[in-house]
Amino acid sequence: MCDVKREEKIKQAIEDFGGLIRDFRTRNFLSFSEMADLCECSPSYIFRIQNGKRNPEIDFRIKILMAMDWSTEDIYLFLDEVISRGKKNN
Repeated sequence: MCDVKREEKIKQAIEDFGGLIRDFRTRNFLSFSEMADLCECSPSYIFRIQNGKRNPEIDFRIKILMAMDWSTEDIYLFLDEVISRGKKNN
């Protein structure tokens, strides 16, 4: 994957996680129920995350990224960026 595209994807996952889910669902023609099945949660929870009403814990974000077929390397880069931003905010 192109580094610029990878960086944009990771940035979106950090700054607009709900938008990332929305984009994935629409690109793959998935309903909230189908997305929820992939993530093993309720459709209403996916809806609330997508619409910015819920902010899932990091372990559940990883579960969603895995359901969205993110590579292990991209998940590690995502986690590294989350940690890096957390250190800057402390």
